[in-house]
Amino acid sequence: MGIVFFNSDPQSLINPQPSSVSSGKNKMDKRKPSIVLIDDYPLFRKAMADVLSAGNEFQVVGQTADEKIALSLIGLKPDIVLIDLDATRFHALNLLREIKYRHPNCRAVMIMNSAQNSTGLMQAIRLDASGYLLRSIPIDEFVDQIRVVASGGMATSEKITSALAEHLRTGSLQQTESNITQILTRREFDVLCCLASGLSNREIASYLAITDGTVKVHVKHLLKKLKFRSRVEAAVWASERGYKLSTEKLEKMGLGELGTDQRLRAGSADE
Repeated sequence: MGIVFFNSDPQSLINPQPSSVSSGKNKMDKRKPSIVLIDDYPLFRKAMADVLSAGNEFQVVGQTADEKIALSLIGLKPDIVLIDLDATRFHALNLLREIKYRHPNCRAVMIMNSAQNSTGLMQAIRLDASGYLLRSIPIDEFVDQIRVVASGGMATSEKITSALAEHLRTGSLQQTESNITQILTRREFDVLCCLASGLSNREIASYLAITDGTVKVHVKHLLKKLKFRSRVEAAVWASERGYKLSTEKLEKMGLGELGTDQRLRAGSADE
């Protein structure tokens, strides 16, 4: 059975202190994002917990490699959960499915040993995972990616994004590439290019001078037409084919300093 920590107290298996719930609106607005770590390796869980706690930005409320304990931790309604996609002690995809059922607003990031498990990753994305990171990621980049997830964006790894794009390239959507402008309306194509550039719904709405609600409608329609299950799939697929905004346009929006793979992490916040 995995080791579980609550509020940095390895002996406690009770809910967080009531003060964190009843401290008033101002404190609630400033509270640290809460995180649960579900990973096969105790040493890696400990390392992630130490790194995330070091900057006093996040609150690691639990960690385990046991599926039953993991589901009990979800009862704390964490903001983020990090899941070992390649785990052998639990079924990561089944666990992700159950977590999203019990706590739909929880943002799940999949931790991978390598970029080879593209099939498992595709399934995770279709289950509304909020990103994917390699276990070998540098510490500073790891923290930066978790910050992005906490703010509503998506965590990405360049190597995994490339593998994911290759998976999509060899899939059933090849026939779509030649006639995409015939399948989508001009506005839907514009939205697709924005998705491929990693823009959030709010940024897309601002760029195209439309409402957030209209953006959501366009996203829904283009996903259906292109037979994608999530905007992440559409964004990666379109980015790989060059259907994205120019660097000049992104710079005008204040996004020119980031690479596409970094910006893609922001694209899943508004499914």
